[in-house]
Amino acid sequence: MDSLVVEDLGKRYIVASKKAAAERPRPTLNLGVARLPLPRISLPGRPAAGNELWALRHATFSVPQGTLLGIIGPNGAGKSTLLKILARVTRPTEGRVTGHGRVVSLLELGAGFNPDFSAHDNILMNAAMHGISRREALERMPEIIEFAELEDFTDNPVRQYSSGMYLRLAFSVAINMQPDVLLADEILAVGDMAFQERCLDRVAQEAERGLTVLFVSHDMSAVSRLCHRIIWLDKGQIAGDGEPEKVVAEYEEAALGKGSGEVAFGARSGRHANVTAEIASVRLLNARGEEIGAAPTVEDVFVRIRLKNRKPGAAIRGVVDVYSKRFLVFRSAQAEDVVVERRGVVDLLMKIPAHLLAETSYTVNVTVYTFSVKESKVVLNNALTFLAYGHDSGGQLKRGAIAPRLDWSAHVHQRIPKKRASVV
Repeated sequence: MDSLVVEDLGKRYIVASKKAAAERPRPTLNLGVARLPLPRISLPGRPAAGNELWALRHATFSVPQGTLLGIIGPNGAGKSTLLKILARVTRPTEGRVTGHGRVVSLLELGAGFNPDFSAHDNILMNAAMHGISRREALERMPEIIEFAELEDFTDNPVRQYSSGMYLRLAFSVAINMQPDVLLADEILAVGDMAFQERCLDRVAQEAERGLTVLFVSHDMSAVSRLCHRIIWLDKGQIAGDGEPEKVVAEYEEAALGKGSGEVAFGARSGRHANVTAEIASVRLLNARGEEIGAAPTVEDVFVRIRLKNRKPGAAIRGVVDVYSKRFLVFRSAQAEDVVVERRGVVDLLMKIPAHLLAETSYTVNVTVYTFSVKESKVVLNNALTFLAYGHDSGGQLKRGAIAPRLDWSAHVHQRIPKKRASVV
């Protein structure tokens, strides 16, 4: 029996075009003595002015019950769009999805939680959202709290939780709601290694019971180890579907061999190639050089820009802009040019030191300046998106765009009594 059947699924977005809007005459109201300009309003059924971008197109597959399905692909390939459609967060433009049983999603850190409520109240609220009675939710409460390791913080508002505590609670609630289908985005990459292993082990146990899991991740070792089958999305379409080892190998080979395969469909922009160099990929790595989907704030992480150099003797220099919620947080430029003597693959690494990032999401824009006969540049906007998370110790969430660990000191000044004025 199939838990999910996806038939010719597609999602289209309209990106507003200033040129197209300018070509349309603006409506006006004739007042007799003057004409009053009116705002442009798109009526239902009328095509909007702009460019069509298909985040997902012609996706067709079925998932048997008890399958652990991994979904891989570059940023912007349509992975999260697919999960949002399956979770009924957004409606598809075309095609349909047929599913059986209760669907529970883990698509964003802390989604579905009220920050002013305690863990106890949020568990009851989430249970009600999934059609579970209060009595049944109270029976499952001890198991949820125990798995999340939050016995000492049950009555605290979740706004006081760190990102690791958020994740443990979110996953524990989701897995203990006895779902038939679990949709998990890169959120499972957040947290310490021990808890990640507990999550993966629990998912494997539930799969034996009949749980179907769709797991999106950039961690190739995790999806290869956990999943029974992998779907590779590229530019909104299915580029591969089959055994984990085979599909992962094809994906990694394509990412290295084709720079264009790493450009997100409808999400990335910029001229990512010129006659001198081409941006093949932009990845987030840990200190061991392994690709990761989220950055621990207490460890050094690296942004790797992989280039294909086309001209021997060319000089290159990388620049990285890091944004949070569309605001520029910082820019880092390579101090010196690097001269590449031969054609081939070149990696530029930018280190983000520990205790700099806050517990929030970041977007990375990449620019690489090339110097051969003349200066030029290649640009890839929205090249990388990742979430930073902290290892919790009962502290509060590190809010803001960055949360650097700075040196503090305290000086206590001795109070000097004032001299009394002499009376003459």
